[in-house]
Amino acid sequence: MTIRLFRAARPFFLAPLATAAMAGLILMVGASAARAADMEVEISGVTTSGAGTGAQVLVAAFTGGEGWLRQPVAVGRAALSSAKAGVVTVRLTGLPDAPVGLSVFQDQNGNGKLDRNAMGMPIEPYAFSRQAQGNFGPPSFEQAALPAGTARHAIQLPAQN
Repeated sequence: MTIRLFRAARPFFLAPLATAAMAGLILMVGASAARAADMEVEISGVTTSGAGTGAQVLVAAFTGGEGWLRQPVAVGRAALSSAKAGVVTVRLTGLPDAPVGLSVFQDQNGNGKLDRNAMGMPIEPYAFSRQAQGNFGPPSFEQAALPAGTARHAIQLPAQN
């Protein structure tokens, strides 16, 4: 024998209405979470002197937490040959509707990696969004984070790292 203590009487026509409302709410939440944004990143301070064939500027966008500087959510690149007056523009697409931090470096030899010296220090120019700088390592995500929906951001590469 089962006893139901809090059984409320509902009119039969409310069940489909409640189901439809719940389905609409789920679709709205899912659509907003899946909404992707684009960002134009203008990188200045790009130098073409000493750059090899295939030299490029690489940009990666990261979300916070464990993914910061480990798992990019979007990447973009621009050939150094497209630089005008030391400036290139990279378009990132499919960014999540959440804060992101950017990492940029000038790949002078075109190998697709940030080259480092024997001590592990980068030897190619690099920078982060909001010109963030770390102490004895990269900046934290909070230092480099841009608000969700940022459509345009400028980053200055230093003359020499």
